[in-house]
Amino acid sequence: MNLAVHIAVALGSTAAPNPQPTNAAAGQAAGQVADAQADSTAADIATALGPTGMLFLLLLAGFAVYLISLSLHPNAKCGRCKGAGRHRGTLFSYATRPCNSCKGRGTHPRLGRKVLFKT
Repeated sequence: MNLAVHIAVALGSTAAPNPQPTNAAAGQAAGQVADAQADSTAADIATALGPTGMLFLLLLAGFAVYLISLSLHPNAKCGRCKGAGRHRGTLFSYATRPCNSCKGRGTHPRLGRKVLFKT
């Protein structure tokens, strides 16, 4: 089953579990009801979660994408030297020195990397 269906079923089923049916006809009817619940659509899930639940899921998904982005690309280009790692002189533009901001590397750790991973 889909994760969203599991969440919707968990949030939607607040009543106590039903007892086991005593005859075969009731068992078939209960099986059909369970199949109908398993075939819920995205609209049913959205209705079950409500606007706050959907917002929470979207924020959680966005945060997960941001964490993946941080793990794939942990550094950003230095804004002061534009990633060159060298600072050009003002009067003599041919003269260069290592950038003071990035220490000549040309990159900085991204803010999320500093905050979340303490590096």
